Parts: sequence; C-alpha cells; structure tokens
Amino acid sequence: MEMRYSQLFFLPVFLFINGVSLQKTAVGFIGGSVVLPCSSGKPPSTVQGIAVFWRHSGQNVFIIIYGEVSEKGQDPEYKNRVESFPEEFKRGNFSIKLNNLQHTDAGEYKCSIVTEELVWRVKLSIKEKPIPGEGTEPRPEMILMFISILYTAIIF
Repeated sequence: MEMRYSQLFFLPVFLFINGVSLQKTAVGFIGGSVVLPCSSGKPPSTVQGIAVFWRHSGQNVFIIIYGEVSEKGQDPEYKNRVESFPEEFKRGNFSIKLNNLQHTDAGEYKCSIVTEELVWRVKLSIKEKPIPGEGTEPRPEMILMFISILYTAIIF
C-alpha cells in the first residue's frame, strides 16, 4: 500500500491513539542551539519508506517524507533554523537541531515516526543566556579569602 503525501499529514493526529509515546526534556539558551532527540526502536530497513513529522504548538517544524527532508508545509517561523542529520536516518535517528532559540520556542515538541506508530515528546525550556562572571562561579578574591581563613584556622 502506497501512502500519498497528503495522507501523511493526517497520520500524526491518529498516531498517539495506538502508538507508543516517549518523553524527554531539553534546555536551551536564547540565541543558542539545542538538539531535540527522536529515534526509532530499530533502524529502518530502508529510509525511503520513512515518514517523520516534528510539530510544536500546531506548527510543522520539520518533515521527512520517504527519507527526504521536505520544506513543503514547514511553518515559516522555522525556515532556516532547523537542521537534521540525514546520515543518521539509516540508523533510525531523526533528531533535529533548532538554532537561534527564542522564547516562543519553549514548550512541547512532538516527533511522530509514522511507520512505527511512535511519538517522542520533548519538553523544551528556554533560559536567558548566562552572563560570564555572574552567577554561581566563585570569584578569585573570594577563593583567596577562603584559603586565608582556612590557613589561619589551621595555624591557630
């Protein structure tokens, strides 16, 4: 039975009813990049029969049809910001890299591997980029003071 391209868009809607769902979390920083994981249970016998849909908040993030990346139907918000790893498709790895992260990228992503009735749910949290020198990193003068106090306590 051959699937038509238009039929494949409706399959992810029904996939979760009978399929398996796996959950992961990922953290990224504003302006940075993050890899969202998605892989099949076993490597496909051929990538030409594979259909994978990445979705976020009702938008098409990334689509793989018959083993080929398809920009048709991709939401404009994700154009030129999503990378895949085509050399990994034959190993069953359909992870994507989302670049130039924005606050609106936070939330749940669904990777539906149609041919296996498998859905990966990845919850992405977006944080502000840390400022170097701030936060929990110890400052050199504080380390020196701590060593001095410790040394004084040992002598006396």
